[in-house]
Amino acid sequence: MSSIGDRVAWLRDTLLRLLPHTTRPGLRRVGSPGPDSPVLLTCNFTLTVRRMMDALEGRDLWLLVADSHGINVWCAAGGGHLTHHDVIAVVRSSGIADLVSHRRLVLPQLAATGVERRIVEERTGFDVSWGPARLEELPAYLDAKMHVKRRWRRMHFPLWERLEMALMWAAPVMLIAGLVLWALTSAPIAALGAGSLGLSIFGIFAGLRWLPAQGGRRWLTYAGGALFGWSLAAALTSVIATPDAHDLAWLGFANVLAMLVLSLDLAGTTPWYPSTINTTKNHFSVELDAERCTGAADCVRVCPREVLKMKGKARKVAIDNPDACLRCGACVVQCPEDALHFRFDDGRLVPAEQVRRTRMNMLGRRSVEAG
Repeated sequence: MSSIGDRVAWLRDTLLRLLPHTTRPGLRRVGSPGPDSPVLLTCNFTLTVRRMMDALEGRDLWLLVADSHGINVWCAAGGGHLTHHDVIAVVRSSGIADLVSHRRLVLPQLAATGVERRIVEERTGFDVSWGPARLEELPAYLDAKMHVKRRWRRMHFPLWERLEMALMWAAPVMLIAGLVLWALTSAPIAALGAGSLGLSIFGIFAGLRWLPAQGGRRWLTYAGGALFGWSLAAALTSVIATPDAHDLAWLGFANVLAMLVLSLDLAGTTPWYPSTINTTKNHFSVELDAERCTGAADCVRVCPREVLKMKGKARKVAIDNPDACLRCGACVVQCPEDALHFRFDDGRLVPAEQVRRTRMNMLGRRSVEAG
């Protein structure tokens, strides 16, 4: 971030990253690209484009920015806002085919939940490959002559990014809680209560590697967060005044309410766990039809959690780590033989065709027609 304006823009986009924020779609020149320069594609979520430009500084390449309605790649692809239609549209409208001597296009791996690679290839004439899961790996990927190493396919969630997500959650919750507490108690108590609540949220994200975020045990995380926030607020408040039962009760209510808001889908805002909303009613899992599998390994290349692996001798894919599956559907969408599908615990099957045709709505249900 080279200027105050960049820092302000980063803060704005981080605090409001739950909301769409668009930048102009189309073609960007990074450095001084020529006919042989690589062609990469991303979404038009402002924060993503800014970070890609920073990560690729000093490189010469073409960057296609597809219209994802201002939503990040993973969420847009999963929700039907970034599909192969959007990729095809920006390839054709940008005129990139007239600017390069090759026909190679690199898509972000996380777009595989909604972009069908083969359709893009058929309709644009470009050979499509998947880049690394995280844009921070792009420089190393380019240095490796655009060969994706296995470790770059896996989605990580480093501490700095967890704290960014905590900021995204904490900012609106602190603001609302502070205003409510101010109306019900006093300005100092409201400020200390909101601040303690924010520290509690940051603590949960910082310790998320070790805290339960799924199943019934996740309520221990939220109960602990509410107790910590309330205890800290009570302790800090006692330094400036003697809090009465009324003040302590409202501080406790604010912390409990904040944790209930966080519990709506904490897991779904991480790259480690499947969405809580999406699995509340009827748990489902990915299933492999080994007879149909031809070992193409498209599914292995796009899985962000290394759930799948190749069985060398058999030349087949195996579900190696089912507990890590995010149910994102990337493997199902990309399998050329429809060998993968979803199955609910009640026995209902969601065939590959339906997964390709539909996307997730805001309640985690596959009810959005992709077209």
